[in-house]
Amino acid sequence: MDHGEEAASGSERIHVRSGSLRAAPPATLHLLPCEVLASRPAPVQRFFTPAVRRAADGLQVSFRGRRLRGEEVPVPPGLAGCVLTEEGQGPAGGPPRRDLDRLLGATGSFRHFTLWSLEMLPGPDAKVLRALAWPSLAAAIHAQVPED
Repeated sequence: MDHGEEAASGSERIHVRSGSLRAAPPATLHLLPCEVLASRPAPVQRFFTPAVRRAADGLQVSFRGRRLRGEEVPVPPGLAGCVLTEEGQGPAGGPPRRDLDRLLGATGSFRHFTLWSLEMLPGPDAKVLRALAWPSLAAAIHAQVPED
């Protein structure tokens, strides 16, 4: 089977360098309710340093003239938060690698992140919060039930 057929069948493998996980420095994360239509490095630290206001009912900040409301979300027990970056993508500005094996390295780690929403607090129905609740729910569903 040539690489084109394997890529078309979805046989891509992702590897994470375990040494990078241990050495990843602490990172500050903000999950914003917007999409950036670019895929390149950006000087985020230079342009995004929010002046967060702590209100009685959560966090508030302005982003490009819009009011955002947010809350700090902890990483659930038993899980680890890490920022992963693909390594070896070829020269900058060049075509992406055509390999089926992708190598990721951790560039940061986190124990919590700030989840932002437009105008109102994210709330328990936020997709991210539901996704973070799934591992403990799955463990409970699949746990051995004691016989009486």
